[in-house]
Amino acid sequence: MIIRQATESDAEAIIAIRRNTISEQEYFLTTDEEFSLDHAGQVKEMANRAEAGGMTFVAEAEGKVVAFLFFNRSRMKRMRHNGSFGIGILPDYRDRGLGSRMLQHLISWARDQEEIEKICLGVFATNERAIASYKKAGFVEEGREIRQYKFDDGRYVDNVLMGIQL
Repeated sequence: MIIRQATESDAEAIIAIRRNTISEQEYFLTTDEEFSLDHAGQVKEMANRAEAGGMTFVAEAEGKVVAFLFFNRSRMKRMRHNGSFGIGILPDYRDRGLGSRMLQHLISWARDQEEIEKICLGVFATNERAIASYKKAGFVEEGREIRQYKFDDGRYVDNVLMGIQL
C-alpha cells in the first residue's frame, strides 16, 4: 500500500470512493442526491485546493486507488496557518489501519510546510470510531456545535470540532 499525491488520472477513483462513502454512511454533510461531481469538477477541485496550498492524497493498493484524503486551506491571511481535511476509504480497506496511516502522512506532510501550524476537523458526534482515531493521532476536542446537523428523520447530531497543533 502506498500513499501518494493524487493526480488528475485519480479523479474517477476519488469520485467513486466519495460516492460509495456518502451512500453507505451518515457521517457526511453531503447526501446522495446532493453529490453530483464529475471528472472535470473533481480535477478542478483538486487544482483549486493545490493552488490554495492544500493537498489531495490517495492510497493505492495493487494499482487501485482505495482511499483519499483532502487537506483544504483558506486563502484568507488570518487562516493560512491552518487547514481542515476529509477522508474516505473503500469498505474492503477499512479496519486495517489505513485511515491512521493516511492521517499520519498528512501530519508529517503538514509539518514540512512552512506556514501550516494546525490541522482542524469537524466530525459527527455519533462517529465514535473516527473520534477515537483522531484522539489517538493527537487531536483534541476544541468545541461542539450543538444540534448542527439534522437528518430527514428529525434526529440532530452535534459537530465535534477537533484540532492538532503542529
